[in-house]
Amino acid sequence: MAVWLSAVLFIIGFAVIIKGGDFFVSAAVWFAEVTGLPKLLIGATIVSLATMLPEFFVSVLAVSGGAYDFGISNAMGSIICNTGLILSLSLIAAPFIVENKIFYTKICLMLLSLFCLYILLADSALSLWECIPFFLILAYFIYINVKFVASNGFRRPDMPAGKKKERTRKNIAKHLFFFLLGAAGIVVGARLLVDNGIRIAHALNVPESIISITLVAFGTALPELVTTLSAIVKKETSMGIGNVLGANILNLTLLIGSCTLVSGGRMQISSEYFKTLGRILPRSLYIDIPFTALLFMILLLPPLLCRNKLFKLQGILMLVLYMVFILFLIFNV
Repeated sequence: MAVWLSAVLFIIGFAVIIKGGDFFVSAAVWFAEVTGLPKLLIGATIVSLATMLPEFFVSVLAVSGGAYDFGISNAMGSIICNTGLILSLSLIAAPFIVENKIFYTKICLMLLSLFCLYILLADSALSLWECIPFFLILAYFIYINVKFVASNGFRRPDMPAGKKKERTRKNIAKHLFFFLLGAAGIVVGARLLVDNGIRIAHALNVPESIISITLVAFGTALPELVTTLSAIVKKETSMGIGNVLGANILNLTLLIGSCTLVSGGRMQISSEYFKTLGRILPRSLYIDIPFTALLFMILLLPPLLCRNKLFKLQGILMLVLYMVFILFLIFNV
């Protein structure tokens, strides 16, 4: 394919994904307002599930085709990008005040999932029975969300008369259509953006290893990035952060658990290695998982526990750490 055509499709993909993100977030915000449910909850459930489904199906199909190391590497790549890039940009744009204890519960669930993955991967593989902890954590994640909805109920929030949202069948159908249209636009736009970006990079003789580390890894988290940035533009920071956190939990539980089942217990650690101190070590076990846990435990948790708030400085530090991580990968491939 000619480079100029790839460039045109790249621009079209960018436009489609931006507009899709706008439709997607606007519809999600509308549903949050008419039900009265917190936007953090909507972002961590419906929005995060919708944004991670494309990579979920890609991973399951890849593992079912024999690429047994794809599920773990794809999940970890997406989580690192979600946390180090997307969440950091969210905090830089708008600091976040925690107003509900369910946020802490979800951070604990994510860290518990990371811990389970790290322990179970000690032998560099996941057996069929080792998917059980991930499904148990997923079940509890669903339970706390259902319990929260049940305890709060679907209610109309108190709003000024001029801003009330009508919950008619026509309005529900309209916003559901735009929600699905936006989600489809994000997926199609992301594919156009990444596929044609890779073709352009090949035409410019960019090394394959750098392409896989940057464009491919970025592409898996692109739906979450667009959704979060759209939420920030609309001043709906809690929905954006909820989306990142929910997507991370789903990647660690639903994606890895399902891939382990589909593989028949033959899930393997990523085949990507790095060399240090004369030893060759698997990257996922010694770099990816500890790095992700580090971002949350050291840079996120202390201010949350002390001040119930996430600060702009945290976002800057996380972004710097993420860039150091990317440079490390580039120079160690």
